[in-house]
Amino acid sequence: MSEGRIDYLAAKFFQQTCTPAEKEELAQWIEQSAGDAALQRVLERVWTDYEPVALLTDDASSRIIGDILGRQDAASAVPRVRPMRKLLRYAAAAAIAITALAGGYMAWKSRLQAPSAPAVVKAVQQDIPKPGGNKATLTMADGSVITLDSTLNSTVIVGHQVRIEKTDSGLVTYQQLAVQDAKPSYNTLTVPRGGQFRVMLADGTKVWLNAMSSLRYPVTFSEGTRRVELSGEAYFEVSASSAQPFLVKVNDMELTVLGTTFNVTAYPDEAFVHATLLTGKVVVKHNHVSLPLTKGHQAALNRRTGQLTSTQVNIDEAVAWKNGRFIFNAAPMKEIMRQLSRWYNMEVVYAGEVNEQFYAEIPRFANAAEALRILELTGKVHFRLEGQRVTVYP
Repeated sequence: MSEGRIDYLAAKFFQQTCTPAEKEELAQWIEQSAGDAALQRVLERVWTDYEPVALLTDDASSRIIGDILGRQDAASAVPRVRPMRKLLRYAAAAAIAITALAGGYMAWKSRLQAPSAPAVVKAVQQDIPKPGGNKATLTMADGSVITLDSTLNSTVIVGHQVRIEKTDSGLVTYQQLAVQDAKPSYNTLTVPRGGQFRVMLADGTKVWLNAMSSLRYPVTFSEGTRRVELSGEAYFEVSASSAQPFLVKVNDMELTVLGTTFNVTAYPDEAFVHATLLTGKVVVKHNHVSLPLTKGHQAALNRRTGQLTSTQVNIDEAVAWKNGRFIFNAAPMKEIMRQLSRWYNMEVVYAGEVNEQFYAEIPRFANAAEALRILELTGKVHFRLEGQRVTVYP
């Protein structure tokens, strides 16, 4: 098993988000790796990264750590007796997280008189970037702009056709009051860096917008096609209507939907436009090519070549942002930092090339320093955080 995978499981264990199968996988690897240098490296990274919470005495937990690592110094002090299999598994897993056994690792490390590991996420004493929140601007058909954030609820009537209501839960809703005029009126919902927002369109379709995204849509829908335009990333739950196909236009790509749930990622600084189908049916079109998608598949449009392809993907990973998480599976560092910079509104500077792939799961509402610490568990990257600026070191 790769160290990247182990770091990923260790981070999940520390966050208490491991599934039973992942705990079993982690415990089995620890049992098989007693005395292995890879296990020592993982322990060092996690111990360096988190404040210890000593639930056992230093002496007792040191003996357990020593047993796990197969160190002679611990074995000479205490005969190496393997406890019950189940107890060993969870003691070992706790050692990886350094919650129960961090104090013991400190004691074990001091016995070896090893130099202390370097500090991670060197943060200058300034405000640490906070996670994003519910904020957006709504541009009306007449060009006026309404700020949507933590202010009180407000209701706007536009041309006696629709009621627009903003709630305190980061949602703006449209309720059609009359038949639309011959010429449709359009609104644009824009979410800045460090923001997210939801909108329920006049037909009942729900849209979640990620940071640095915008959606242009008609205030009300007339008979025929329902058409919206997206930049950035959004998750759609489209209200079913066989008589009114729902079209999402993303640059030169278009998605035709009858009633379904899907995610679209179309940031200008990304090399690909992605559309991931969760339920229902979607047809993706680019130029003269039509590509039907089935559940669990993702369409990818290469912006440079114009090639449109489809592959099966992990749905949880594709919509993790909507569910309050970042999930990175063999992701390059620059891709990871683009996502984090949008959410935490950070400027990213590289002090060297980081060519590794990373496995990580990060709570979306952790602050920036906490998010970066999880990435540093891999031992493949380091950061310096100065206000809204983060420097990435190999």
